[in-house]
Amino acid sequence: MASPRYTRRHLFSLRNHIPIDRVIEALSIPSSNQAGKYRFRCPVCHEQNTGVNLKTNLARCFNCQKNYNTIDLVIKVMNVGFLQSVAYLEKLKADTQVPPAPPTHPRKAAKHNDMVHIGDIFKSLIPPKSDSDILNHPSCDKNQAITDLEERICVLEHQVTQLTKKIELLQLR
Repeated sequence: MASPRYTRRHLFSLRNHIPIDRVIEALSIPSSNQAGKYRFRCPVCHEQNTGVNLKTNLARCFNCQKNYNTIDLVIKVMNVGFLQSVAYLEKLKADTQVPPAPPTHPRKAAKHNDMVHIGDIFKSLIPPKSDSDILNHPSCDKNQAITDLEERICVLEHQVTQLTKKIELLQLR
């Protein structure tokens, strides 16, 4: 049986949209909040000289100089491989209420500031014409189609928010 393949978008989501402090707690890694800084015991050197950057969703041990993202942390703590780590994070994401991923382009991962024309989103919703196109169309899989639509809605919400902010700035002038 072939091993599963994961898209870059999916792995990005697991690395960046499951808060690393939530992963640390789920793995029962001893942790504390010292002087407003979240610390945890490093799974490599077992020291508490660590830091977590919640903005980048990364952790670092300053003793052994090891950096962690959520996937790396699960691999090291649970002593499992990459696929098992991804499966664990998928379950954790499903079991907990994780905020939605930041908006992305409907057809490809894009920078959050990239503008997506609403016409492009609607064009991508048009069903294919030939049988071979139907099989290759991303909406062929219902779950994927729902995910794609949720992402497109997120893009539109993000753009509306950006436009609202621009309008507010213009009104202040």
